[in-house]
Amino acid sequence: MKERLAIPNLGNYTVALAAMVDGMGAEPWWSTYTHDHAMSLGIAAAPESVCLPFKAHLGHFLEADEAGVENAMMVNSIGACRLNYYRGMLDDTLKDMGRKIRLFGLGFDGFKPPVFRYFDPPIIPLLRAVFLGIEKIRTIDTIEIQTAFTRARELNTGETSLLTEHCLSELCGIDTKKRVQVFHKTVRERFKAIAIDKNRDPLRVGLIGEVSLLRDRQLNRNLEQILGHRGVETKNFFLLGGEIGNNFGISMGYKQQTARQLALVARPYLGCEVGGHARDSVAHTIHCAREGFDAMVHVCPTGCMPEVSIRPILRKVSEDMNIPVLELSFDEHTCALGVITRVEAFLDILQNRRRKGLTKAKSRGTS
Repeated sequence: MKERLAIPNLGNYTVALAAMVDGMGAEPWWSTYTHDHAMSLGIAAAPESVCLPFKAHLGHFLEADEAGVENAMMVNSIGACRLNYYRGMLDDTLKDMGRKIRLFGLGFDGFKPPVFRYFDPPIIPLLRAVFLGIEKIRTIDTIEIQTAFTRARELNTGETSLLTEHCLSELCGIDTKKRVQVFHKTVRERFKAIAIDKNRDPLRVGLIGEVSLLRDRQLNRNLEQILGHRGVETKNFFLLGGEIGNNFGISMGYKQQTARQLALVARPYLGCEVGGHARDSVAHTIHCAREGFDAMVHVCPTGCMPEVSIRPILRKVSEDMNIPVLELSFDEHTCALGVITRVEAFLDILQNRRRKGLTKAKSRGTS
């Protein structure tokens, strides 16, 4: 019987990561968002001062341990972001609590990462699973983009979100790269079948900030759906396919600007790396201002050093380039109703700006 491996939540992209774990010879234990029970476990066990994503990851692994999962895997980071130390902190916390789950990092320790040494997967099945996972990531990129476009224009509220869940569920059950490619070709047509208001010219808002908050709908209190159901077309600047393509120089279908290009864009306001995706957030705000976006929403875990550090810079960009920026901080005390109230007030301001001709998003067709 296969040992199980709990993988951290990365929103809908966890569907693709699960396929890769299966190719390692482990049974993936996963979810596309942090469950309420996991969140409560993490909040109770973590130091109060650590950020919300740390508590979510800890709770997820504690829930896995309760379910008898033998192993877990945690992402690493580089630079000034404290995520660089979280794998070690999580491991120490789990051991101090007497938990049996074994936590692996993805960093290299010799020829290959410890998790690969432990499971020792055969190379051919592993490569097959990696290519399957990459194809699923490409498909999820398309689902994300189509969801944002259609949800802002749908005539029957909630229809797009329901189709998104159906697509992800179906994608989860596909086990070959060729079948994923066939499925991928049907995605756009499925979303085109949803009745939309073709005359609607929705507000366009860019979403920037910390990755876990951008992708885990539990942590961001379902922010994308809140905006979409109010007729706002969002652009989430964390598409995993684009990130992989830029980091490894390969085509993933939706090429974004490389880290080097983003650094050049941000340089007039931020000339150094401050950790996480903070510098990228500055560059994306500048880019969106030039592209005629109505606004940006910056999501940040309370106390997140990189993202908090750039907030004065984002305010300066907002002032210089005439693009409003809504700053949203999240911790375990943030309630969905409070987020909705702030978002609705912000959208009122943006609609008034539209009426006064202060901004006008460029019209576009679906991707």
